[in-house]
Amino acid sequence: MKIVTIANYKGGTGKTSTTLSLAGLLSQRGRRCLIIDFDPQGQCAIALGLTQEPGAFNALVNTSFDLHQWIRPTGRERLDIIPGDRTTATAQIVINAENRGMEAIRKLLNRLKSEYDYIFLDTAPSVGGIQERAVYAADLLLIPTATEFMSSNGLSQIMTTLGQMVKDGWTGKLLGILPTFYDENPTESKTTLNELKERFKESILEPIHRATILREAPAEGKLVYELDPQHRATREYHALSEYLIKYS
Repeated sequence: MKIVTIANYKGGTGKTSTTLSLAGLLSQRGRRCLIIDFDPQGQCAIALGLTQEPGAFNALVNTSFDLHQWIRPTGRERLDIIPGDRTTATAQIVINAENRGMEAIRKLLNRLKSEYDYIFLDTAPSVGGIQERAVYAADLLLIPTATEFMSSNGLSQIMTTLGQMVKDGWTGKLLGILPTFYDENPTESKTTLNELKERFKESILEPIHRATILREAPAEGKLVYELDPQHRATREYHALSEYLIKYS
């Protein structure tokens, strides 16, 4: 089992689209995948055509219960989800009040290690407890970042957090920094991508281009490759899924 955390302290970077696309494509390739939605917006379930539920809240708060009762099928072979909703924000208050250790989420997910090849953790664009524990739980961390001038703050924050976690014993690896919403025409997008490459060098992955289908697919309760298997966004996420398999 590999835990893959998708995280950035800035919103609007494509975390949920990336989580869903990777998990879906890997499940198509025969891997057993579970998505856990730790974002209080609960968009993963909606994007899959499902109903929001307090699954993430229950998994985090009711740790003595069987974790399986919060898992839901997505209607797609080998792809399950523990959905979330706004109660996840309350779970964050609880785990902070109980002073849970950084390893809390990792210990929770170890119960499922024989059942899934990959567990994907979608996180909220915020600091406060759940995201940090989700990052600490990761075998592989993927950081989507929009190719715009204001994207550097969230990226800098999480890289600083990551550095501290390494000092605290984090044993995972950075899968990479994923440029998203890339547009070859505006100067801003090209400039930002070049700056990312200069600053983070080999950690920068091939970008995901800006595409209307990335908004249309979740609105229809479908994954990108289900809406258009030949679309450039599908091909780009397919290449990223291949990279993930090779890296892990």
